[in-house]
Amino acid sequence: MDSSEDAPPRPAHQEEWVFTYDLWQLGLSSLSGLGPISPIQGRRAVLEHADEIKLWAPADLELLVAASIAHQASDFKDRPFGTDAIEEFWRELIDDNISVGIAQLRRDEVATWAPYLDGADLLTPNLAIRVMIAKLKQTNSYILYRAPKISDTDRYMLLALAQNTASADAMRSTVDFFVDVAQGDWATMMTSERAQALDWQEQLRLVLLHINWLVEQGWPAPDGLDRYYWSRVAFTNPQ
Repeated sequence: MDSSEDAPPRPAHQEEWVFTYDLWQLGLSSLSGLGPISPIQGRRAVLEHADEIKLWAPADLELLVAASIAHQASDFKDRPFGTDAIEEFWRELIDDNISVGIAQLRRDEVATWAPYLDGADLLTPNLAIRVMIAKLKQTNSYILYRAPKISDTDRYMLLALAQNTASADAMRSTVDFFVDVAQGDWATMMTSERAQALDWQEQLRLVLLHINWLVEQGWPAPDGLDRYYWSRVAFTNPQ
């Protein structure tokens, strides 16, 4: 199976993890490529709202914001076929603080990441995008505070994990674990009990797959981002 259009640069000799990468990208791209009848609509959501993302996001976070939206908006359980119907029903009749919208945000996340937007409807795509941008900007600042000499690739990989955190404490804990416990080593990071509990490998995989697809659509990859290294970390099974 040839998925070279969606794959990052790789050496001539394919390593074992490449098969897993290709399988995941084939599945995600096949489902996403079904257009309006696709059960997951994250990539279409990004294309529809690309102007808003590029308007609000800093240039070096633009691709990560877009990939995070593509990932979160592809939640089939809560947003089948990209509709808000299930989320609206659940929010009105059962729990008004569930994760909703194309960024899968809770109401209290707005107060945390973008208090100036508190009270607005999370189902509004523009709001969801702006809150996701605020979350990643704060995360980026904290990463650089904790590890000023961190590589760009490590920084973007941490951002890919942080986009799925629901609180500032959870975001800081993720960064702190990488710096203080894993000592900047992804093998240690990914074999930890916390990685298993929080699905860190899945988060790294899905965000990267969307990043590679977005690059193929013409979105610029940030300088210093080694997508091959990210692929190897994410798609190699932890030992």
